[in-house]
Amino acid sequence: MRSPITKVFENFSEEYLRLNSATIVQHKVIDSIKICKTERLGFNVQACEDCGNVTTHYNSCSNRHCPNCQAINKERWLLAKQNDLLPVKYHHTVFTIPSELRPLFKYNKKLLYNLLFKCAWETIDSFSNDKRNRIEAKMGMIAILHTWKQDLDYHPHLHCIIPSGGITVNNKWKSSPTKGDYLFNAEALAQTFKGKFLWHLKKYFKDGELRFWDLQEQTQSQYFYQLKETLYAKNWVVYSKKSFKNEQSVFEYLGRYTHKIAISNSRIKSVTDKEVSFVYTDRADGYKKKVRTLKGADFIKLFLQHVLPARFMKIRNYGFLSSRNKTNMLEKLHQHFKLPEYHKPQGILVAEILELVYDVKVSVCKHCGGKMHLIESKARPRASPKAA
Repeated sequence: MRSPITKVFENFSEEYLRLNSATIVQHKVIDSIKICKTERLGFNVQACEDCGNVTTHYNSCSNRHCPNCQAINKERWLLAKQNDLLPVKYHHTVFTIPSELRPLFKYNKKLLYNLLFKCAWETIDSFSNDKRNRIEAKMGMIAILHTWKQDLDYHPHLHCIIPSGGITVNNKWKSSPTKGDYLFNAEALAQTFKGKFLWHLKKYFKDGELRFWDLQEQTQSQYFYQLKETLYAKNWVVYSKKSFKNEQSVFEYLGRYTHKIAISNSRIKSVTDKEVSFVYTDRADGYKKKVRTLKGADFIKLFLQHVLPARFMKIRNYGFLSSRNKTNMLEKLHQHFKLPEYHKPQGILVAEILELVYDVKVSVCKHCGGKMHLIESKARPRASPKAA
């Protein structure tokens, strides 16, 4: 049975491509979603030795933008991260950009997404080293890029999970004020973030690194410096939530956000030969559930604007959680907190994830409990075939 997102791309991708251009990465997303979990990507057929039940498992496309594929990717990432969590309080901080910057982001995705990450961490790092904030320790951060609002409109922002303290020079843990319940003043964070971001943005413009669209009656300089004045005059927003209750709460949060993409299959309520309807939460209207209906090609246009540049890392670790520092520092912190010895994450097979997380054993018949054995198999093509 075809998933809702597969139906959307089967019904409307040709029309969309007639009307719009697409990048190489966007073409790959379109092709991958159209053949995800179909015979074209290979399959395994198993039969039960006792009752004869036959089950066919189709391979997924594994594209990170495909709603069909994110559950396993999410669980694999979470299982690999279990040893990274410490018995301390964590904060959820969101760095957003003003709406006036969104057009520039669309034309400079890789450059400005990287800048968003850079300035968010520089802000947190500078606050952790400021004596006035009473931490003065090396902090850590997990940052996750999202580019959408619930209605699929474009809205780049970073969700950051920040342990409420850091590791000192003598390898001890030092909590932020009030036993980790307080991190930093959100308004002060926003002001510093704004200053850092606009400083780098001006440099990018002077160095000719920014791309622009057809500005018609304005020159690029006129547009940019007018935008700069608007951005300096505007209050930027950094939202900091209360600390999580415990480490398990952090995992529950990470499970919702790490591999979340613009829309899930469950939110797509209908796909006709002309339109797509989906449910979204309108936060500006009291968190009411609403339905948005679009022409099929328009839905795909909104969806594809959230496709990330090739090989772009949307989840990044900083400070004592960064790849360069993590093993050494977490080993020391595990000793400090008297936790089991820290181990680097190991590769986890899909069958192991299904059993660990969902209690599903692919080798056991779900009807009678008998042993399943492979009777037919078609391997995944080395290069994913284009959709027919």
